[in-house]
Amino acid sequence: MKLTVREDPELLAQRLRALQKLKQEKVKVGLPESAGGRLHFILAVQEHGSPLMRIPARPVVRPALANPETRSAVAEELRSAVQAAWEGEDPREHLEAAGQAGADGIRAYIDSNIPPPNSPVTVNGGWIYNRAARKSVYVKGKGFNKPLFDTGALYDAFGYEIEE
Repeated sequence: MKLTVREDPELLAQRLRALQKLKQEKVKVGLPESAGGRLHFILAVQEHGSPLMRIPARPVVRPALANPETRSAVAEELRSAVQAAWEGEDPREHLEAAGQAGADGIRAYIDSNIPPPNSPVTVNGGWIYNRAARKSVYVKGKGFNKPLFDTGALYDAFGYEIEE
């Protein structure tokens, strides 16, 4: 018995191009460059904390992306991207879905009330001593107790970018 396998050279070339393109693309999840310097500063302070401003560290991006549910959703979309590239299709749709799954995972992590909880002054307002200005100042409270959420600007800015 003799078995001969023939591959379509055009399909093979198309697969190779798609896999090369996939190899060059990166999905970055978090705050995109377009978010601006102010939001990047706020995220850095939240991630690492600030003893001067009495803000405890509340890491959000890495723990959110390490969540098994988020990792599973992102991995599934990346598998689909590789499968699409192997079939000669454009994997961009699946890469975008993987980025969106990561950004949604970050928002879900924030919604789950990241510890430690806000201080009573942050929630209700009151007088605090500002160490930087060396004077007492009145702080208006947020009115609700949800860490990492004030105006929603940082929360809404989480997204993804696909780099080539």
